[in-house]
Amino acid sequence: MKIRRFVIKCVNEEACYELLNKITEEVSVRWLKGEVEGNKLIIEALGFPYELKSLRYEIEELKREIESAAMPYTKVSIEELPKLAKVTVPVDALVEALRLLGYSARLEDNTLISDAPFSEVVEVMKKMREAMEDEVVRFRLPHSAKKAVAVLSAAYSLPPGAVVEAMEREGFIEPGDFKYEVREEWRRIIKRLSETLREAEGTW
Repeated sequence: MKIRRFVIKCVNEEACYELLNKITEEVSVRWLKGEVEGNKLIIEALGFPYELKSLRYEIEELKREIESAAMPYTKVSIEELPKLAKVTVPVDALVEALRLLGYSARLEDNTLISDAPFSEVVEVMKKMREAMEDEVVRFRLPHSAKKAVAVLSAAYSLPPGAVVEAMEREGFIEPGDFKYEVREEWRRIIKRLSETLREAEGTW
C-alpha cells in the first residue's frame, strides 16, 4: 500500500468544500485526508494501486456531478447524462418534456442541449422515471405509450393513472387482452393531449 496525493482544481472554493464533503460521505477508502486551498482541493489517500486508481475515477465523477448541477444551462452527452443524473429515461421523451415546460431542448451530435438548468433536467427525469414505474404504465403500456405518459405526467404534474385515463378517453389507447393497444404515434398523443390538459390544468 502507498499514500497518494491528488490535487483537484475546482471552479471556486465553495465547490471544493462541496466536493470534499461528497468524497467523505460517498467514497469508501482505507484512509483519507483532505484540505482546501483556494480553488484547489488537496487529497491524500492510502490504498493499493488499484484502489487509488478507482478513487481517482470516483473523485472525477463527483466533480463532474457538482459542476453539471451548477450549470445555468445543460450541454451533456447522452452517455454521461444517466451517470450524472443517476436516473435513466428515454432522451427523446426528455426533450419533449423540457419543451412542454417552456425550455428549448434538442439533441445534437448525441448531446442534449437545453437552456434548462441541469438541476431542473434531473428533476424532470426523476418525475418521468417515477411515472414509468407506475404499475399500469410499466406492465400494460407499450414503450411508445410509456413515453407519452412520462412526458405528460412530468410536464403537468399529473398522476400517471390520470394521464392513462385521458389517453383512453380520447381514443389514443384501447384495452387489449394483456396490454393496451396504441392508436396514435406518441408525439402526436403528447401534442393533442397537451391542448386538452392545458385547458383543464388545475382541475385534476
